Amino acid sequence: MKNATDRRAAARKAAATRKHRAAGKKAAAKKKANIAVRKRSEAAKKANETRKRNVAAKKRSDAARKANETRKRNTAAEKTVETQKETLPSDVPPITPLT
Repeated sequence: MKNATDRRAAARKAAATRKHRAAGKKAAAKKKANIAVRKRSEAAKKANETRKRNVAAKKRSDAARKANETRKRNTAAEKTVETQKETLPSDVPPITPLT
């Protein structure tokens, strides 16, 4: 009977070892998967931040381009007005509307 008892104890011990080993492998796999998810998440966050920065930079660039165009138009308009004032003779009286 001693042999059967020893065999039973050994079987119980082997089963526990298998169970613990499987649990360890499962935990390691889960940890590895969590690290991969975290890396993907960090990469996604970085990509989102980059995208936001790029959108903001494009808005600033478009605003600067628009401001430059407006400034050029205004300068051209002022020069035109100055040129017209210079070409008009000063002895001509201003035109008054009829009432």
